[in-house]
Amino acid sequence: MHRFSPEHAGVLDSEWRRRVFPAEEVIEFAVREVPQRGTAVDVGAGTGYLTVPLARAFKKVYAIEISPKMAEKLEDRLRREGITNVEVIVTEEPPDVGEFDLAVFSSVLHEMERPGEYLRWAGKAFVLVAEWKKEPMPFGPPVEERLSPEDIVRLAENFEPVKYRELEYHYLMLLRPKVRGGRNGVL
Repeated sequence: MHRFSPEHAGVLDSEWRRRVFPAEEVIEFAVREVPQRGTAVDVGAGTGYLTVPLARAFKKVYAIEISPKMAEKLEDRLRREGITNVEVIVTEEPPDVGEFDLAVFSSVLHEMERPGEYLRWAGKAFVLVAEWKKEPMPFGPPVEERLSPEDIVRLAENFEPVKYRELEYHYLMLLRPKVRGGRNGVL
């Protein structure tokens, strides 16, 4: 399994990334559909590329990161930018943060041993998935480790797709929890 190395953290907020994966547009793609904007969770927050625009759109953000080095870079960035509504959590397991309105998984599900577990953990929240397209390119994770949109739908069995968009090298998918109830169990 390929994991992003903290030594390459500079690419996470590079001019190139801002062009091919514009953070504000990615967050706006989801935020327009999320009725409540109390709490968001950024899983695999890295240096805060999506955490910062999330902090502007939500009252509270939990930035979850597996790497202590990346979490330190994120905390430094939050201090520099004066952002105070983000709590950084270093963990590999889904943390107990209570209920939240949006979970963001950006280029991270393909790195997890049990991505379905994290998706189930998202519970009743909307889920924004941003992943590398499953096609050859000279950068990004190995193609065989990437997750297709169909893989995401299969892993997110308690969710249904709301909308989808392709970027140059990535795709975005917004999921919402399947509604239980009604005569047939699903509305």
